[in-house]
Amino acid sequence: MLSNKNFGTILLLFTTFFWGTTFILVKQTIAIIPLDGFITIRFLFATIILLIMVITDREALISIKSRKIWIAGSLLGFLLYLSFWFQTEGLQLTTPAKAAFITGLNVILVPIFGIYPFRKKINRYEWFSGMIALIGLALLSLNFDNISDINTGDLLILVTAICVAYHVLFTDKYRELNIKTLVFVQMLVISVLSFIVSVFRGSIWLPTFTEPSIVWITIVVTSILATAFAFVSQTYAQRSGVSSTQVALIFALEPVFALIIDIITGYIPNLQAIIGMSLILISMIISSIKGSIN
Repeated sequence: MLSNKNFGTILLLFTTFFWGTTFILVKQTIAIIPLDGFITIRFLFATIILLIMVITDREALISIKSRKIWIAGSLLGFLLYLSFWFQTEGLQLTTPAKAAFITGLNVILVPIFGIYPFRKKINRYEWFSGMIALIGLALLSLNFDNISDINTGDLLILVTAICVAYHVLFTDKYRELNIKTLVFVQMLVISVLSFIVSVFRGSIWLPTFTEPSIVWITIVVTSILATAFAFVSQTYAQRSGVSSTQVALIFALEPVFALIIDIITGYIPNLQAIIGMSLILISMIISSIKGSIN
């Protein structure tokens, strides 16, 4: 019989797969509809789902009155908005697989950025994984026949990794706050920010039933499966005994799923890119398991 822990592990694998699929889905969708309008609708749907979770949880409903949770949620929401905006913008200029691997660099950036101002210590395993990741990023992003030819999309995705790393660090700082309410506030902030930006940029978009099927598939996958389902799955998994190290290792599979989907849809990376991706994945695994080595 399947134990709760094993079931939680399976849920995390599905979550990681859904995250891996979002890269190619979003890339195809923003070629059809406005970027800012898509982000607004995606997170509006997620906000509604999280709101239902909050109002059906007495503890979460009480915590929503806290001023601290709104301040923390606003900061985290701003960082998440930046990460999703840069990632979505970058996807227009690079491949989904490259975007997934570069975004995954946040696993290495977290301990490095944690030195200041969070005063976290960084050990030799984290330095080592950081060096491997840097080499991998260079192989993945640079054209060594013309070293000055750097893909703008890759740089935008690198900014995403930086924003995600800071989001992880600040989330850890506010870990004592109610999780459901904190996530709800973040989703709400992203929805409001993306709507304001879409107004100023003239890119407001409202979905209709005449939209291509890929648009609706992307909205469902990103807002429900890659956000609400992911939140519930991670919470259930960690409460059922899946360690944070195991969670990190499973999440490291996200770019692998993205690469597999890329290959299925016709993109075959060259040898240099494959080596770069492999080094980034190795660095992510080293960084994830360093806690169990110490």
